[in-house]
Amino acid sequence: MWKILLVDDNFSGRKLVMKTLEGKAKCDIATNGNEALQAYELSLKENKPYDVILLDIEMPEVDGLEVLKRIRQKEEESGVKRGQEIPIIMLTVHREPFSDAFKKGCDDYIVQPIRPDFLIERIEKHVKNRQDSESRENG
Repeated sequence: MWKILLVDDNFSGRKLVMKTLEGKAKCDIATNGNEALQAYELSLKENKPYDVILLDIEMPEVDGLEVLKRIRQKEEESGVKRGQEIPIIMLTVHREPFSDAFKKGCDDYIVQPIRPDFLIERIEKHVKNRQDSESRENG
C-alpha cells in the first residue's frame, strides 16, 4: 500500500482522489501549503517518507509551487540523490503553470478533473521509477 500526501484545499477534489486510491494507498491530507510542509517534515522525522505527494497548485497561504520548491530544497540540503526524490505530481485545473512546476522539480502534472485510471497509472509509474533508482544505487 502506498503512503501518499494529498494536498488540496478543495473538498470535492480530495474526495475524488481518496475514493480513487481506496484500498491502494494510505493518504494523509493537507488543505494548504503550510500543512503540507508540516506533514512532509513529520514524515522525515519519523523516517516514514511518502511514496508520492499529490500537490494542488492553487491554495491559500502557501501555494503548491512554493511547497514544491521548499521540498526540493530540503531534499537537496539533505543529500538526496537525483531520481530518489519523493515523486511530486502537481494537480491543477489550469494548464498554464506547468512549465514553472517542472522547472521547480515536479515529476508529473495532472489537469483536473482527474481521471481515476490515469491517476493510478501515473502514481504506479513514479513509485516504480523511484524503486528502480534506489535498487540501482544500492545494488
